Amino acid sequence: MLLLARKEPQETLLDHLRGVGALAERFLAPVGLGLQGRIAGLCHDLGKATPYFQEMLLGKRPRGDPLAWHALPGALFAAWTARRWGLEGEALFLFLAVLEHHGSLRSPWERLPPGLIKGQRPQEGAWKVLPDQLESLREEAFRSLVASLGLPAPDPFLEGEAWEEARLLALEADQLLYQERRGLGDHFQVALLYSALLDADRRQAGQVPSVPARPIPPQAVEAHLAAKRALGPLSPHREALFRGVARALEAPLERLFPARLTLTAPTGAGKTLAALRFALGLRERVQAESGLLPKVVYALPYIAIADQVEEEARGILAKAGLDPDAHLLVHHHLALARLREDEAVEEVLALQETWDREVVVTTFHQVFPALVGPGSGLRPLHALAEGAILILDEVQTLPAELWPLLRALLRELHGRVTVVSMTATQPRLVEGEEIAPALPDYPARVRLAWGEARTLEALAERLLEEGPRPRLVVLNTVREAVDLYRRLKEEGLPHLHLLTSHLMPKHRKGRLAAIRKALAGGVPLTLVATQVVEAGVDLDFREGYRAFAPLESLLQTAGRVNRSARGEGRLWVLDLQGDGGPRVYGRVLLDRTRRLLGKRLEGGLLDLEAYSLLGEYYHLVEEGISQARGQEALKALAALDYDRLEGFHLLEEAPSLPIFVEWDEEATHLLRRLEEALAQKDPKERRKSLRLLLPRLQAYTVSPLLRRALKNLPPPLLGREDWRHVPREAVGDFYDEEVGFLWEMDQFL
Repeated sequence: MLLLARKEPQETLLDHLRGVGALAERFLAPVGLGLQGRIAGLCHDLGKATPYFQEMLLGKRPRGDPLAWHALPGALFAAWTARRWGLEGEALFLFLAVLEHHGSLRSPWERLPPGLIKGQRPQEGAWKVLPDQLESLREEAFRSLVASLGLPAPDPFLEGEAWEEARLLALEADQLLYQERRGLGDHFQVALLYSALLDADRRQAGQVPSVPARPIPPQAVEAHLAAKRALGPLSPHREALFRGVARALEAPLERLFPARLTLTAPTGAGKTLAALRFALGLRERVQAESGLLPKVVYALPYIAIADQVEEEARGILAKAGLDPDAHLLVHHHLALARLREDEAVEEVLALQETWDREVVVTTFHQVFPALVGPGSGLRPLHALAEGAILILDEVQTLPAELWPLLRALLRELHGRVTVVSMTATQPRLVEGEEIAPALPDYPARVRLAWGEARTLEALAERLLEEGPRPRLVVLNTVREAVDLYRRLKEEGLPHLHLLTSHLMPKHRKGRLAAIRKALAGGVPLTLVATQVVEAGVDLDFREGYRAFAPLESLLQTAGRVNRSARGEGRLWVLDLQGDGGPRVYGRVLLDRTRRLLGKRLEGGLLDLEAYSLLGEYYHLVEEGISQARGQEALKALAALDYDRLEGFHLLEEAPSLPIFVEWDEEATHLLRRLEEALAQKDPKERRKSLRLLLPRLQAYTVSPLLRRALKNLPPPLLGREDWRHVPREAVGDFYDEEVGFLWEMDQFL
């Protein structure tokens, strides 16, 4: 009997299992888990050998019939094989990875009923049909399949040892509940097995080949830098940072790869290109000394900054004579919107999920699911572990309550990985060697001091009195920013712009481009913004105003003032009445900042003085803030308690509501395509269409706080209450090109 893994296109079960086993072994061999990967790959679909699954493939049994479920027999066989091959300590890990390879990792005791410990046979779910499945496998076809795969003869397994294996696994799962486990070693082993199996299975099924790595000469960064270099007061210091970071490559390789490193330098010093030069130089050296070509993964907090780094990476690859599209991958939730109609869909989706390129630009929202899981976000983990240089830019944006978890993840990350934590305001999430040189003569660019205004009305009067000039005003909430913008606009202040999260991405990106162009042309532009302008957005104003905020946020705003260090810029810190800062940041960060800066701001302090206070500031923050959420997540991961991580997010955000704005003809076209996609009957084709379409829809989507959206609620999007739609003919009632989503109409009349 010919056993099939799938019918369309037809693939035999033997070929599928061999292919997945070989891929998973190759993926995990570099981290010492090659045999475990092979076992997982060879066993993961053994349950498809039952006549029940084969009948379902041929249309003789309905889809969803419990007897055709295939994960549990394969998971038990994988664990049993591991124990017979001397891998007793790996059996539970293999069981979990194989059992969940079509879903998300689950807590082991949720999948192994405790009655198994006492020899009871569960009567629910997949366990209920397991006896019939095991009995059906007592056929020569199954024995022949197992023998062809080089696995142990299945007779003892089928004659009772499957249930003994289940008992041992349940006992091991139960022990996890009572053990104090501090490290993340078990989690990373399970996660790597799951990652490699998931990737190998999807590659084999989709026949998507791996992309061979290519060298990228680090000198291309220097050529790119020379082509864009503009002389100014900071030029010597940027050159010193660039050369100093490159000199760090002279250290013994064992100190650089794998390793944990930091790159700390002031805003405007040129960290991005220095880090890319270091990463490509390290990549070249690793290849010369070990034959490995690690990938470079550059991760940032926000999409807007990712776009800027992508532009730099494209320039570098072009200088190297390489096609950027062939060597660079941009992975965030809007990246698929760039997919060309003629590109192979499955290949592009595989690239997105596996980071199968030499240089990857992504966001923290993609990196940390690759470390934590528990679902398909883990798929790139094995690619990191095989060999990578992971640059984390602007790590100070990560929430302090998660620092214990983040430190442990980055410290214990398995495999051949160098992590570079890069920022001007280093919170020491990575404990390692500093690769940036000291810049003793780096100039102070900005003086921070208390501003006089105590209300938005007084601030508006001050700005109007000064008249048009290049300045940045950053407030803590959208409401405050819109209020100030409206006041200034009513009084006719020219060259006025607003930038908040209530603008849809399409407009926000265009607004930033227009602002950069105006500033470069010397236009006396006033930008009123929220925090969206901080952390890496490349703008340069002569003067700034900032509502009181945590120290790292004040310094990030200062980084947008006098970036070129021509004289001394000013950042006026505003202690506004009724300011929304406590709602945005909590009271601990603000209290610690006031404790350190309050008196100093009275006489004014330079940005370099403020940077020198960061060590004390972060110490005070860690003493005062509750890190319970991070500690709980860390404890759950150490115990493989994945169910406790359900709904866990890197950033805890207030409830919001996505609203699609049918702004133009392109948006109308996307809406029609969404209707067509939702109407597709084939679930696989429907999912594929939606995955390609949703990033394009995001360009026209705003996500205001739910409490604001409810004040001016648009109709449902195609009948969905959880996604709203502003029709083309009603745009003026809900959205304004200048201020974005209108949540209280009387504010804008």
